[in-house]
Amino acid sequence: MSILESLSQTSLVLWVAESDYGYPFVLTMHAIGMALVVGIVLALNLRVLGLAKGISLAALREFFRVAWIGLAINLVSGSLLFCANYTAFLHNTAFITKLSLLIVGGIGTGVLAKELKLHTTSAMGSEMPSQKARLIAAISVIVWLGAITAGRIVGYTSVPE
Repeated sequence: MSILESLSQTSLVLWVAESDYGYPFVLTMHAIGMALVVGIVLALNLRVLGLAKGISLAALREFFRVAWIGLAINLVSGSLLFCANYTAFLHNTAFITKLSLLIVGGIGTGVLAKELKLHTTSAMGSEMPSQKARLIAAISVIVWLGAITAGRIVGYTSVPE
């Protein structure tokens, strides 16, 4: 028995896959987590691109604590949703695209944070982001919106069995 098959037979995953409330509840949690992560990342990207210049980049850094909570919610909920129907997801082009874009988006957000010095406790670099930061932010917006779109397509192409 494979690891995925074993996980799919746990009581929690069976509740997600088979109960009337499990899948909708976990999917709702996944949407909430996505809103937290992507909303905050997009706010940062749009600020770097010049929107809302009255909001300091340092102020946006504080929201990343909430984004980490959203990421944790998504890791748990996404894993449960995946295990509930892993055989369909493994062969779903939209799902594979979503995961690929999430990886690229995560890396891009890390690179942007480094470029902006978001990881430091001191005041962030210039409030006038570099051309490189703006390019990363523009690409990031496209990648995150692509991940959301691919995720929605997954919802129409992989339904629980």
